[in-house]
This record gives sequence, structure tokens and C-alpha cells, in this order.
Amino acid sequence: MQIILLIGAILMEDILLAEDDTTMRKIMSTYLRKCGYGVDDVEDGKAAWEKLSKRQDYALVITDRQMPNMDGLELAKRMKNDPKLRGIPVLMQTAANQSDEVMEGINAGVYYYLTKPYEETTLITLVNAGIRDRRQSEWFEQRILKQQEALGNFVRGEFNIKTPEEAKNVAFLLGSIFPNPKLAISGLYELLLNAVEHGNLNIGYDTKAKLIATSGWEAEINKRLQLPENINKKINVQFTQDEKRLEVIIKDEGAGFDWNPYLHIEPSRATQANGRGIAKANMLSFDQLNYKGTGSQVHMMTKVN
Repeated sequence: MQIILLIGAILMEDILLAEDDTTMRKIMSTYLRKCGYGVDDVEDGKAAWEKLSKRQDYALVITDRQMPNMDGLELAKRMKNDPKLRGIPVLMQTAANQSDEVMEGINAGVYYYLTKPYEETTLITLVNAGIRDRRQSEWFEQRILKQQEALGNFVRGEFNIKTPEEAKNVAFLLGSIFPNPKLAISGLYELLLNAVEHGNLNIGYDTKAKLIATSGWEAEINKRLQLPENINKKINVQFTQDEKRLEVIIKDEGAGFDWNPYLHIEPSRATQANGRGIAKANMLSFDQLNYKGTGSQVHMMTKVN
């Protein structure tokens, strides 16, 4: 099966776990190993940083926020500032769920947040989500240079898509032309996927969260694509570029949604496996991102110079 958000095909690799509570560290290690992950567990951020200085291929880092010697926030900031480590997703666990503390973690590059106490399924769902995003990003990066060579003179295009697979292909095609292709591809894919699943197929935030937790996302997408009311729906994508800017407009055939809360990562969604895509596209992928009207149309722009 080709990559569709890499859902359902998580490669079981090694995770670095930093937790100063010995009992909690053992419990989490057991949970992760039950799912097939290898685990290197350490007692604080300093020990985690020493591990990372010797090994940069961890699939994910889980860190407690409050630890002696070096806390989780400082560890995340150091990783974000290191070119060899910034691509590793960080899942921060904490007993505090204050909005300002969650936002501190998000600003340090932590997009996955685990609030104590939590269930085993919550931990594993977030771990899988973080690793899935990492694998998708790596796959994009491997193909970017080849794609850029083929699209150097592409100045205008229009596409109609229906499925997540088609969304992936168009995102890669167009995103490769942007100055920062890795971020643009990721942002375009998230926005196109939202147009497919939420816009045309009416899969809302809560429904998607349940589907991800039960590994039913792909099956539900395929089911809804075949419904009579959806079978002829399409997403229209328009691309233009000139010497000053690149622009993309995405239009779906849905009723729209209240898009304002999703332009930034709200603390209430930081503990969920989904709900970051639009915010990350807005914050990282483009110079401007604007939803129009009811939210069934979104416009992205990035300056060339």
C-alpha cells in the first residue's frame, strides 16, 4: 500500500523516554514495548540530551516537563535548535494543563502533549501520530529535489481531486516549487486533506479523533467516498506563480466550518492526535493563509523574494 498519511503502517522503531519518576518510567516503557517499540529510558533531560548527542535516529522523544538537571522544555528547545534533531517529534507529558504552559511547549516545537493522568491507549495513539507525521515528512523530503527539477518552469495549473492519495500527489507536486518545499508540501497536504475529509466527506474533528484511535480512518474515508451524495464531489485546486509570489487556492464542496479556532494550536487540542494540520500550515508553511466565507475556500501565498 502506498503512503496515505502512512496510517496503519507505523514502523516499529526506538523511542527515547525521559522521566524522573521510576515507577512511571517503568509503566510507560512497558506500554511502549507491548506495542513493539524499542525504548531507551533515562531519568532526566540531561541524560536524554547525552543520548541524543550520540544517536539522532530516534523515532520519537517522550519527555516529562518537570525534571531535575534539565527539564523537558529545555530539552525540546535544544532539539529544535539542532539541525540533526529538530525533525524528531517530541511528546511532552506533564501533570499541569495550564494553557500558558501548553503554549510554551508548542512554541518550543512540542506539538504533542500528554496530560497526567492518562490511559495507555491515549499514550499509544499520540506516539503513533507523532511517528506517522515524521515518516510522512521524511518521505516528502526524499522526493523533493527530483520533483523540483521537473517543475522549474511550471507557472499555472488547475487540478480536481477526490481522495487523500490524490491530495498527497498534488501537495507534493505544488509544494516542491515553494522556497521551503518540505514545509509547503506538509501544509498543502493538511489543507487538502481537510478539504477532502471534512469539507466533502463531512468527517468532523471529534469523529476523526475516534477513527484514528480505533485505526478506522482509512476505511471510513473509503466508505464515504462511495456514498451517492459524495461520489461526484471534487476539490478544486488552483496554482499560480510569478517572479514575486506563489499562490494556491483550494475549494471544496462542503458546507464550511468555523475555521478560526484551528488557525492556531489550542491547548485543548494539544493532547489529541489530530487537529494540528491547519495551525501548522498557518504558522510554518506559508507567508499568508486565509479562509474565505464559510471556510470552504482557503487561499495560501508565499513570497519568492
